[in-house]
Amino acid sequence: MLPALSASPRSGVLTGWGNAWLAGLVGLDDVITQVHRALGGAAAPHILGDEPLVLGLGALRSAGAQRLRLVLPVPGDAAGLPGPPEVNRDAITAGEAVLVVGPNPPLALVPGVVVHGPALEGGLESVHWRVLAAARVPVPGAGLRAAELELGEAIRTTTAALVHLDIASARPEVLNVLRDRVEEEPGPGLGPGYPPGAHALLARAERLSTLLDLAARDDGAAVTASEIARRSAALRGLSAAVRRAYEAAYGAFDPSYATVPPRRR
Repeated sequence: MLPALSASPRSGVLTGWGNAWLAGLVGLDDVITQVHRALGGAAAPHILGDEPLVLGLGALRSAGAQRLRLVLPVPGDAAGLPGPPEVNRDAITAGEAVLVVGPNPPLALVPGVVVHGPALEGGLESVHWRVLAAARVPVPGAGLRAAELELGEAIRTTTAALVHLDIASARPEVLNVLRDRVEEEPGPGLGPGYPPGAHALLARAERLSTLLDLAARDDGAAVTASEIARRSAALRGLSAAVRRAYEAAYGAFDPSYATVPPRRR
């Protein structure tokens, strides 16, 4: 089974708008609004550490936070995780984390989600961001250009594999998404201060994450165990490239791209 990847990962939205706030490009109220808008509405509570999100973010700044970095790990791929092993384990279990650069030691924010009420009736999600002491600040991952090239190669490889397996006969919409280069606006995750290339890469990754969700629902036209294994391998390669594209897009923050001057802190 492919790891689930939301079109707007919780850690991505917090990273994208948190970076803009730390650089003085938006106010704290803007961060809270965007997090709630993207992740369940104003009624969905977010707790950071032991405080409401607004106070928890203030505490991070007081602790010396300078930059936030998105990490989307999966079992077998712990790239970008800061250690120690227990922090890495928790982040892999969650499938996402935010590395806080600046405090000594650095910190890792790992979200846990609780759904209140039946999901079919629009159950409310509450998110508790645990604040964990990290061991180090890893070297940043691939930049925008490298992530874009990797994603393009993964799309070509996946398309070829699915065509060979005749997946289109079962789910033609999967190949349509792979082949369609229509440019879309990305979701709400990126705040001010991100270059156009980050917006373009994120929009493409978000579109492909929807495809992966669609493809994961069944085995398509694959029938034999060998066909199912080859299909899964192709989709895993694409999923890894999508994860790295997310990380590169959210990691490309540069306040010089902001259209408004920084606010006074």
